[in-house]
This record gives sequence, C-alpha cells and structure tokens, in this order.
Amino acid sequence: MVDTLTPRFLDRRTIDKAYPLVRDMVPGMTAARWTQFVRPRLTHRSPEWPRGVMTVQNAGGCILSLFAFEVRADLHESRLFCMDHIMIPNFPGRGTLLASTIGAAERLAEMNGCGVMRVEFGDGSEHSDRDLLATLEGMGYSLSGIVAFKRPEAKSGHAGDGGDGVTPSARRLYDA
Repeated sequence: MVDTLTPRFLDRRTIDKAYPLVRDMVPGMTAARWTQFVRPRLTHRSPEWPRGVMTVQNAGGCILSLFAFEVRADLHESRLFCMDHIMIPNFPGRGTLLASTIGAAERLAEMNGCGVMRVEFGDGSEHSDRDLLATLEGMGYSLSGIVAFKRPEAKSGHAGDGGDGVTPSARRLYDA
C-alpha cells in the first residue's frame, strides 16, 4: 500500500461512503441498519466529551478502515479514550493500515487529554484480528481486563415492535 493514508471524521454526508467497508466487514448489514447505528455516534454530547467515527482514507478518498470512539469519565483515570467497532479489512499492506488506524486513535486520545486508551473488540472479531492484537502489543498496549458476553434467549411473543427481541418499557431502570 503506497497510498497516503489520511484520517478523517465520518459525518452525516459521508455515512453512505463508509457502507461498502461496513457491509464487507459485517455480513448481512443493511444500509438502513448501518445508518441507524452510526447516526447517534456522530452527535457530540458536548465538546468536553466527544464521540464519533474516524475513518482512514487513501488519496482518492476511499475509506479503508474505521473505528468508533468516545471520551468517557473513568473512576480510576480522569479521561478514558474508548475505541471500538474497529473495521480493518484483511488485505496485503494491512500492517500499514493497522498502524495508521491506531495512530489516528492515539492522536485523538492525546488531543482530548486522555491518559488511557481502551480498545474493545466486538463479537466475532477476536478470531480474525490476531494481527491487530499483535500490532497493539507491539505499540505498547497490554491485554488487560475481562469482558463477558451473553446473548439472552429470545422468548416467543415478547419481542418489541423493532423485531430485535427488545421489549420497550415505559419505566426506566434508574432515576436521574
């Protein structure tokens, strides 16, 4: 990969431009579901606590990789940079793309005064991203913490109107 790689924020005008990469990385993903997922992440809560989606593009503007990010308050660290939904296709020259993607995240973390970065992998990626883990370790990251994942069993006749197995509730689980 000889191309110049440039990090750029995804915005509402470029959501559709990222869809081919997302479709290739997440089989079965529809354009409507991608848009529904990404739009809330493009809306900042406040300038002090940014979130968004960062892309890495070649000189022609083709989106080669992307990740979602969010700056969060943390009990142990004052500001934590969280990076997830990492999409980096497996093709020749991937090492350069991996380094550029992680480098873009590190610059964002530094710009936002974050002392710690948390990189999270979603369901299914743990098997295909061994080289990403090796790249992270080579860049000084350590594997730490435990994440547990469980998919609740769907009960027939109790699905919400979204068809996703979630029943909407008029009552919140917490008092604000």
